[in-house]
Amino acid sequence: MPTHLDLRDLTVGGATGPVLDGFSASLERGALYALVAPDMRAADAVINLVAGFARPQHGRILLDGKDLGLRGPGERGVMTVRPNLALFPHLSSLANIAFPLEQRGHDRDEIKNRIDRLTEECGITPEMLALLPEALSAEQKLRVALARALGGEPEVLLLEQPLHSLPPAARRAFLPELKRLHRQFGLTTLLATNDLAEAMAVADVISVLVDGKEAQRGKPEELFGRPANAAIARLAGPCNLVPIEIDVLDTKVMLRSAMLQTGSGDVGRDRCHLSLSSGPAQMLVRPEAVRLFLGIRRFDMLAEGAIADVMPRGGGAQIRVTIESFPPGIIADVPLPAPFPLEIGRRITLGWNRADAFLLPAN
Repeated sequence: MPTHLDLRDLTVGGATGPVLDGFSASLERGALYALVAPDMRAADAVINLVAGFARPQHGRILLDGKDLGLRGPGERGVMTVRPNLALFPHLSSLANIAFPLEQRGHDRDEIKNRIDRLTEECGITPEMLALLPEALSAEQKLRVALARALGGEPEVLLLEQPLHSLPPAARRAFLPELKRLHRQFGLTTLLATNDLAEAMAVADVISVLVDGKEAQRGKPEELFGRPANAAIARLAGPCNLVPIEIDVLDTKVMLRSAMLQTGSGDVGRDRCHLSLSSGPAQMLVRPEAVRLFLGIRRFDMLAEGAIADVMPRGGGAQIRVTIESFPPGIIADVPLPAPFPLEIGRRITLGWNRADAFLLPAN
């Protein structure tokens, strides 16, 4: 599929160094591409550049092969939803949604038909349409802001921390809705967020930006299972990072750790970061891959310790098991009901397989 939005070598300077340093990306039509930056400056810079609110020191932005550099913010075919949502406070929800449709010159009947569809798709009730923004809940404001942006019929939809106004639990609950709306309208979408787990839930491709540069790019499953470094591994969600020593061979990597019952193990070269060499390293294992060892199922790696924490989570529990040679311990997800009481201090054995481990550089 041909490129719809093409970002080429974008660079933006800052007081202490580049805010954005040579970022490039190609978005296919209808893709949802996420920019994840812990401090958000780089991701915000990309949003402002595409929207036309800032100009790069270097680089180009092309839409269907046409340079947007000479077009102003209102001439780019772009709509933006920002963290504060920026609804017009003196206009009702209905008037807010209708505004971009009126700007595009649609007649009254066409505006009504489009608003009917937008309100249905965005979950906006008739009662909400008559209210001013100040009378809406945070989620209701978000729905109106999304409807207004979609009503502008953009070529590209820019979402800059769109869920910022919602409490954490509400953000997670709204993610399927955001994914559904993207699928329903099929717009090329650029999402900027500081939450990698949020991006992984909705995006087709993700770029992680650290200190203005791209640290890793890939599909959600790649960043989750094969992160470029420990920092990205942590951004992607709860994880175990166990210090180990390794010997890199032709077809596999031998690993040693006093934490393991056998003291050693091995993984295939495909389960290792490309930069690894013999010496200190880290073994990444996600909590959902760690299981209770009951003497029946075979695991490639085992570790024994004592339960230190039990944290209920939905239909299961997350436990932390401290190990004598590794005081931080191992976190494991345990479905409930567990085969035995999860009591603090109880000694248990955990197991996981080499296919669920990924080796990272020690630093």
